[in-house]
Amino acid sequence: MSLADTLKFHQDPKAFRVNECLPRAYFVPYESEDALGGSREESAYYVDLNGEWRFHYEPSLYDMDEFYKEGHDDSGFDKVTLPEVWQTHGADRAQYQSSPYTFIFDPPFVPEKNPCGAYVKEFDISPKAGKKYELHVEGKDSCVYVWLNGSIVGYGECPHCDSFFDVTPYLKDGINRLCMLVLKWCSGSYLDDQDKIRLSGIFRSVYLLERSAHGIEDFTISADVGGLVHIEARAAAPVKVKLVKDEAPLCMGTLKDGKCDLLVSDPQLWSAESPVLYSVILECDGEFIRQRFGFREIKREGRRVLFNGEPIKLNGVNRHDSSPDGGYVTDLEFMRRELCLMKQHNINAIRTSHYPNDPRFYELCDELGFYVMCEADMECHGCHYVRGWGRIVEEETFAEAIHDRIVRAYEAFKNFTSVCMWSLGNESDWGKNLRNEAVYLHNADPSRLLHYEGALHRPGVEVPDGDRWVPDEEIQFILDNFDMKSKMYTQLDDLAPMISPDSRVDMPLVLCEYSHAMGNSCGDLRFYDDIIQGGESFLGAFIWEWCDHGLRLRDADGAEYFGYGGDFGEHHHRDNVCMDGIVAPDRQPHSALLEAKAVFAPMRVTLDGGHLLITNRNRFIDLNEYRFVLSVEADGEETYSETLEVNCPPMSEVRVDIPKTEVKGRDRVMYVRALTTEDSLWATEGHVVSAYSFRLEDEVTEEDRRCQSAPAVTETDSTLTVSGEGFAYVFRKDEGVLGQIVINGRPMLHRPMALNCYRAATDNDVTISPAKNMLTKWTGDVSFGNIAYPEILVKNFGYRIENDCVVLGGDFIFAVQGRMYLSCGRLEYTVYGDGRMSISQRATIADNLNYWLPRYGYLFELSEEAEDITYFGYGPAECYEDKMSHALMGRYDYIQDDPNGAYEKPQENGSHIGTEWLCARVSGETLRVEGKFSFCASKYDMMDMTRARHRKDLRPTGRTNLYIDYRMSGVGSASCGGQYPVSQCRIEAGERVDFTVIIKPTI
Repeated sequence: MSLADTLKFHQDPKAFRVNECLPRAYFVPYESEDALGGSREESAYYVDLNGEWRFHYEPSLYDMDEFYKEGHDDSGFDKVTLPEVWQTHGADRAQYQSSPYTFIFDPPFVPEKNPCGAYVKEFDISPKAGKKYELHVEGKDSCVYVWLNGSIVGYGECPHCDSFFDVTPYLKDGINRLCMLVLKWCSGSYLDDQDKIRLSGIFRSVYLLERSAHGIEDFTISADVGGLVHIEARAAAPVKVKLVKDEAPLCMGTLKDGKCDLLVSDPQLWSAESPVLYSVILECDGEFIRQRFGFREIKREGRRVLFNGEPIKLNGVNRHDSSPDGGYVTDLEFMRRELCLMKQHNINAIRTSHYPNDPRFYELCDELGFYVMCEADMECHGCHYVRGWGRIVEEETFAEAIHDRIVRAYEAFKNFTSVCMWSLGNESDWGKNLRNEAVYLHNADPSRLLHYEGALHRPGVEVPDGDRWVPDEEIQFILDNFDMKSKMYTQLDDLAPMISPDSRVDMPLVLCEYSHAMGNSCGDLRFYDDIIQGGESFLGAFIWEWCDHGLRLRDADGAEYFGYGGDFGEHHHRDNVCMDGIVAPDRQPHSALLEAKAVFAPMRVTLDGGHLLITNRNRFIDLNEYRFVLSVEADGEETYSETLEVNCPPMSEVRVDIPKTEVKGRDRVMYVRALTTEDSLWATEGHVVSAYSFRLEDEVTEEDRRCQSAPAVTETDSTLTVSGEGFAYVFRKDEGVLGQIVINGRPMLHRPMALNCYRAATDNDVTISPAKNMLTKWTGDVSFGNIAYPEILVKNFGYRIENDCVVLGGDFIFAVQGRMYLSCGRLEYTVYGDGRMSISQRATIADNLNYWLPRYGYLFELSEEAEDITYFGYGPAECYEDKMSHALMGRYDYIQDDPNGAYEKPQENGSHIGTEWLCARVSGETLRVEGKFSFCASKYDMMDMTRARHRKDLRPTGRTNLYIDYRMSGVGSASCGGQYPVSQCRIEAGERVDFTVIIKPTI
């Protein structure tokens, strides 16, 4: 018989939990106090059911037989390892959707043709008298039916929350057969429309807990900054309580009427800066439970949020469960590694977008120190495309299921200190169901803040201070039940009224999503930070998002790549919008992560005359907990180093004398680095927390070795060649641009130098909003044409010979054929007898240009691939006018198309602002460029990069394209409602160009 005839719970929105135990605090009991220090797998009461299972997939529930029955032959089932998502081993296919539902909208029903996966495992156990046994399924998408030894145990939904069942009546002594069926969709899928690659399966741990029949059913711990610890617990047997710090007992007691208060004198307070933890040990009927906790207080006071009495700022990221090989599967060590990476880059807050994380994630956040916004497993974004946003959250049909999801999140994680904020979910509009949940959660836990972006900011009724409105009584409800107003992707210019005391909703502001990190992005972080730090009511913001969601794939030729929308055979998808993290799928940092580290740094160092001005942005830590090292480099070598004494209390600044040094040489740079002074849980001693560079004047004496006579000029009907010993520069008279550079007889250029204003479009240049798409303007504007293919017209090109040089040049117009000019001005080349040539341009960007230019400068297509490139400028990672906080001035080796710095979807990358010189070695000869410019170099054609879907699709040209730019416009974060590059970081209409670079061949 088909299971479709008997299984109906998944079509019933009221049947979201069948025979499940009620939600409770997450815990694992141990057999003794000594055992509490081990992992949960080491508990004698923990039976690990992860590992090998038998698995069978069917594309429709109608094709799945009654596999759970005793005696069923499942020898033909595949073997899989749990946790898993079945799309990663060939069953079904992944699909990337940011928000539309992946099935026909017909609530509460989902398609009858419902893909499903059957899981079977035998395990050996001898149930003990007086014990009960709980089966936990911590993560399943979208729902799970459970059978044990042929009997149905129950059914559960809410993918990212634990479903657990009392299986005591179903167990037998010896071999037990556990069967689970996971469906791709259920009625709860209308609440599961999060922006992610859609996958299915059992993606978190499955285990049994052996429990005392009279043991603790649930408990709640709260601890205030005065040292009072309040414990409540439900149990049929007496409960003893012990309070411990660093394994040393502090005090103990016994619960009376289910409650107990313990007092710690002068407690050390917990914060993300100093995550000091204590432990409560609960003993009941042979079970020992440890809950680590910290003393802390978070509250809204007027327009501010105070943490332990101090106003804090959230430097946050949004985090999804995502790994390149396991999809939603992220084990304990994976989570620890990525949290350590966040900590190393000065991130102090995490929004669990858009669902609760693995319970052990919160243990790690307590331990490492993060302010966590725990978001419920709740998003109905797809309603926006069909019948209006409010459909699901307004209908009584889903009221109980929505409440269940809020309760699950609250109950499971209520004892974790790092959880400072609850969130009702994401992008589900607003309706009575969510209104009721706000009241419930606000009353259930007034000790934490409550967040929901959609309470005020929803289509058609938007606050604050715009032309949309919310009724006064609704605003009062928000003020009474929420602790912050929240917004996504607010433009910089629109922030002022939101944090004004005159705002209709005068409460703290958080940007739950901002600085959309898709591709080469986050070019606005420092500008947002200036406003966040300066705004009393600005609580902080969360970058969207932590990681790219690509899945590791291989093409027919064996080339590895990260798949995104459209790579899984799906017709409906959102392309590469899921590749929007500050780290790659394998956690390789993008430059955006480095920028975040610099912007979020807990200190600032600036020059103030002959002093360093050092600012402590910590709220609780003195800067003497760091080691500040000042060093000086000259000619690429460190020549001086000294440790500075810096004592600076929280939220204050000090001036420190700059040591006097006798360092002489070229390319002199002073560095100041703040280092950790000891090993920690997240970094080793000497980890660089923040670093700053300051260009010093060169102190060198050098005799003038320039040739005092002008080079020779050779003229033909079509060319002018200016040459000397070991060099020659060739110009065509009809083109007026540099056609060739010859060094020691070797031609250095494949094509003549070109004037260029285009770049391989970034994701922010393209955007997912047609109205903001810069690429369409750059390539399709009626007046200016497709600027990817411009031309230069040089008029009256000629030359004159002076005492020690030859000056060539003419007036130019730069435009797309048949369209209005992009710029015009004067272009001159001055060639000296020693081989130096300056290229000087004085021009004006068209004052009627109706957009900003991506870049403006020269393209030198070298004759061969450069063997190596070194430069003196900002680095070592790519940096742009609006993304350079992380960059340090210095000498660096440049890696062309660095695989560690590029993006899965090819686009502009690898540029370096503030470059003073570079040396490119080609065919054994060295070409040096000097000036003040931005540059990048690539082995790939720019137009190929624009068209390619993946880096693996690119083919080297065999040459290096060297871009020497007067300016490269910033990158912004506009790909999804974000910010264009700020105006000062864009090449705008009417800009005056005065740009000179010097070419110096090595001869």
